Amino acid sequence: MKKYPVVILLLMVVIAQGCIQTTPTTTSTQTIHNEFIRMQVSDRVYVEIDPRLELLQILYRISDSSWYREHVDPKKIGITSEKYSYIKDVDEYFTQYRNMKAVKMVNEMISMGLTYDAIPEFAIHLDPVNFSKAVEWDDMLELRPFLDTKKLDEFASAIAEFANKTNFWEFYRDHEEFYNRTLGEFVEDNPGIPELVNIEEEFFGENASAWHIIPMTVFCCHGHGYYLRGKNGVVIYAFLGFRGLKNGIPVVPATAMGSSFLAHEFAHSFVNPAVDKYYGLFEPYESLFDPVSNKLKAMAYSDFKTMLYETFVRAFEVYYLNATGNEKAATLKLNSEKKTFYFIDKVYHAYVNDYMNHRDKYRTFEDFMPRLAEVIGEVYNETDGGKNVEVPLTVSDFLMALKDKGGIVAYDYGEHARKLAFWIYDRFKSMGLKVEIKPISELNGKDKERNLLLVMLSSNPLVQEIKGPMVINGTRVYSRKSKKYYSGSLRIFEVVRNPWSGDSLIFAIIATDDRALNNIHAYNDMTYSIRDSKDRLLEAG
Repeated sequence: MKKYPVVILLLMVVIAQGCIQTTPTTTSTQTIHNEFIRMQVSDRVYVEIDPRLELLQILYRISDSSWYREHVDPKKIGITSEKYSYIKDVDEYFTQYRNMKAVKMVNEMISMGLTYDAIPEFAIHLDPVNFSKAVEWDDMLELRPFLDTKKLDEFASAIAEFANKTNFWEFYRDHEEFYNRTLGEFVEDNPGIPELVNIEEEFFGENASAWHIIPMTVFCCHGHGYYLRGKNGVVIYAFLGFRGLKNGIPVVPATAMGSSFLAHEFAHSFVNPAVDKYYGLFEPYESLFDPVSNKLKAMAYSDFKTMLYETFVRAFEVYYLNATGNEKAATLKLNSEKKTFYFIDKVYHAYVNDYMNHRDKYRTFEDFMPRLAEVIGEVYNETDGGKNVEVPLTVSDFLMALKDKGGIVAYDYGEHARKLAFWIYDRFKSMGLKVEIKPISELNGKDKERNLLLVMLSSNPLVQEIKGPMVINGTRVYSRKSKKYYSGSLRIFEVVRNPWSGDSLIFAIIATDDRALNNIHAYNDMTYSIRDSKDRLLEAG
């Protein structure tokens, strides 16, 4: 499952600038009362709007819980009801029912742990017609033994009552055209889904009886994978939060433009049970979680087992991208993930050099678990149980620090520096972050000990006190990473430890002249970048 720890996951700060069943090539549909709106992509592969999950999303939205607002509300990515008519319809239709038991129970269920992936997992245990409990909770309890089955039963009953009293099916049928457009756009925008399924089955050595892709229309950003085993084999689900809007339709880049979002969520259905089965082999290496525990817990990854899930799945994403001719995206993915999942490269190379070259020995991914445990054991020995691991700071770390303790946006003299600082300040405030803004010249000793975003010129004396990957001297810049020199009109950003307080971070935007501060590109997984006056990326890490 993909989890995103901060308000914006890919932060780019830029200035100025039963079913309705069809094939992907047809727009004809036929409504069957009280069943899914579904599109068949290929044999065993379906894209659908699952009414059970649709109802759960609506309940969480109208509950107005802080969890919803902070983690999955489309407002996080700038999408409000004024821009997105579907959630406007949701609000207008259902808000009057906020006093019903199901809505009032949402906060209680959240506190019990029914968040993120647990929400769609819960949904698929409900009857797809009347929304009462249809499947026992046993599989959920294996993953979450802390869940209260009586409360789950009570919540399911309350949901069924809510669906009946609100006439949910009327709302669902009235939005048939919107749901069909959502599915049609998804399939058109994301080619290669049948190829992805073939790659997954070949790589993991197991075929599924069905693959279900459920674009989420009310929850943004996150994705989740799940599976259920039945008499006909494993059924695999991918629940995908949307990332934007196109003509009023939620956009989910699942395979398009080098995305491995869908590959990630599908892969969890193979990786997670394999890790669960063989976790005893990995357990001695649990201290490898410690160097990145704060980062991972902020992403809702609470332990070493979850770290293994995510590392193995993300290494598969790199494999998938290479297998589909997206070598550049694969390289970027691997380099990006290494900043948190620091032994992912060793896992990926084990996939390519050992697993895929010896499929006679490793028929399935489960068969490869003992060898992967050896690889993780080697990491443990090389790093002294994780004690020698140095994890680079990223934009995400700075945003998390701001979210936790707030900070100051400070700017140097010059019109571009001031405008950029105020734009970033306004952006941070809109994200709900606690920030102040002032000129660098007005920073006092206490100010300097806080989390700081500094917009300044290379001539500022503070530049020499910040020890980052770049050594800056006037218009000449030396990169400690690449051992290269750069000169001219340049703009650098670095995320570094605050030299005046080890508990705080600095996001420094430094330019060799004021005009180079006309914009900034800072993505969540980056530690630094350097661009020239034409905004061309010269180096990043």
